[in-house]
Amino acid sequence: MLHLTKALHDEIKAHGAASYPYEGCGLLLGQVTDEGNVVTAVKPLPNVWPDQEEKRVRFRIAEDDWRDVELAAMMNGLDVIGIFHSHPDDEPVASPRDLAWASWPGYSYLITQVLEGTPTHSRSWQLATDRSGFVEEEIVRNS
Repeated sequence: MLHLTKALHDEIKAHGAASYPYEGCGLLLGQVTDEGNVVTAVKPLPNVWPDQEEKRVRFRIAEDDWRDVELAAMMNGLDVIGIFHSHPDDEPVASPRDLAWASWPGYSYLITQVLEGTPTHSRSWQLATDRSGFVEEEIVRNS
């Protein structure tokens, strides 16, 4: 289960809209609790996929950006608990490309649909422990 406030979800959607027609991406920060992954901050990051045209269907977070965010989060008592990205003009469903790049069972993989530059809705996924696919997780919207 992913716990996410409306304000943080709005920030994620805004990053997806600003990145359109390419995939936007970033990290979910917070805590893993008995209730699930609780997001308390998000960090939008640049999509550094090397082929500009492929950025419509792929994203990559630079290793240095990831490290810097993870260290800053740790200094503030937070963990990286997931990754978010947008699907321009496509459903927010984890794709075979998403599965190929997914590495961490337990992380939330939040995907936001952006249609013609306007974010619509998000769905969240967790990688199966055997890495065979994704399982949709419930998003609990907190105030």
